[in-house]
Amino acid sequence: MQRINWTRLRDILIVIICIGIVLWATFSLLGLVVHAVVLLLLAMAVAFLVTPVVNLLNRYLPRALSAIIVYLMILAGLGILCYALVFSLIQQIVYFSNNLPGYVLNLPTTYSTVLNWLIKQGVPPTAIDKALATISDQSNAFVVSVATNLVSIVLIVTNAIINILLVAVISFYLTVDGKRVRDALVGLSPKAAMEHVLRFEDALNRVVGNYIRGQLTLAAIIGIMAGLGCFFLGLSNFALIVGVLALLFETIPMVGPTLASIPAILISLLLPDPFPRTYEILIYFLVVQMIENNILGPRILGHAVGLHPVASILALIIGAQLFGPFGALLATPVLAAVWVVIASIYN
Repeated sequence: MQRINWTRLRDILIVIICIGIVLWATFSLLGLVVHAVVLLLLAMAVAFLVTPVVNLLNRYLPRALSAIIVYLMILAGLGILCYALVFSLIQQIVYFSNNLPGYVLNLPTTYSTVLNWLIKQGVPPTAIDKALATISDQSNAFVVSVATNLVSIVLIVTNAIINILLVAVISFYLTVDGKRVRDALVGLSPKAAMEHVLRFEDALNRVVGNYIRGQLTLAAIIGIMAGLGCFFLGLSNFALIVGVLALLFETIPMVGPTLASIPAILISLLLPDPFPRTYEILIYFLVVQMIENNILGPRILGHAVGLHPVASILALIIGAQLFGPFGALLATPVLAAVWVVIASIYN
């Protein structure tokens, strides 16, 4: 009978306990500085995107001037997009203000049409009355909450603007001095391990770069699909707004099209003759959501970082369950980076 090596077993248990303590302490510290970490990661992503263009201009101009030119071009592009959105929004406000009396006059007709349709579908009138009472109570509670939390909303908007400015400033400094920071970090490695460090850095750069480009490509595709769908389904005046919202919402993986469908459905309900247009929009966005979840997302992001689509889906689900939308956003690149580390160690 083989004897148990109690000393070795004790050492293994001590190592496991120490690893658990280190992980617990790490997560506790990250919880305290998670806001700063998020801003730093976003700034690194922006710097990673603009660095190739800055490097191209740096052949002919000083690096700081190249970075300033690139950031001014980005600001100009964002300004043009914001102008187009504001112009479109003003047009829709004017449109609604001109047609609001007609909407108010048509409300009884619309209400009776929807009510008769629900009754024909077999929905009891008592259930309809309860649903309307619930909607009314929730609407009143929402209005009261907005009124009482107006100061908090202003603070949230101000905080978001400050965060955007911080990300822009940090990313600018990373773009200008990123090479020196990288050289300093790589210089800390022993010369014997320099080849492995450079190989690992190259693999990690490819993973991160491909993921960012893949995420932007996916967001652009979903934004175009949402805008085209609204254009051809009777919301042509609102296609640009819905498309941009879909592009922004796609930064939250797996639920971007669903979030983008909410304003489209609400706008459709406010316009004359909402049915069957609203049903068509709802079905269209459900189809877009299924295409994004099962085809585009796993293939674009999975292939971009070198992961199987099943691994990408599982990473998204686990990240969303553990850390919410931000966890879902970072789950795939983190898993890919871990895979690069494991492959580098193994090789």
